[in-house]
Amino acid sequence: MFKKLFGRSNSLTKIDDAVRYFFDFSLYVLSQDGEGPFNLSESEKYDFRNLYIAQKGIEDYGVWYFSKIELESTNFTNYHLKHKTSFKIGMCCEPVLELNSPLVMEVKQHLSNIL
Repeated sequence: MFKKLFGRSNSLTKIDDAVRYFFDFSLYVLSQDGEGPFNLSESEKYDFRNLYIAQKGIEDYGVWYFSKIELESTNFTNYHLKHKTSFKIGMCCEPVLELNSPLVMEVKQHLSNIL
């Protein structure tokens, strides 16, 4: 009960939604013009977030939830760009997100710890 009161008990659906959003946002960052590092404006994040929620039909978990994921995803993407390993992001995401991929499982564990 203590965890539930203080937000540490996240449903699997909420975490799975976070993982999917994380990688879709990462692919969106990678689609931007330039070589990085990227830091999207709040307006760009807002537009992506609202379009994503409408298209995917997921619950709107609130600004803090999505902002935290966007920050983590941007840092993750910029790290992979810097080390020229951004192809790994595409490999686990296309044609659909492979939830059993080691990279995806690592991100899922990280997000379940911070959300």
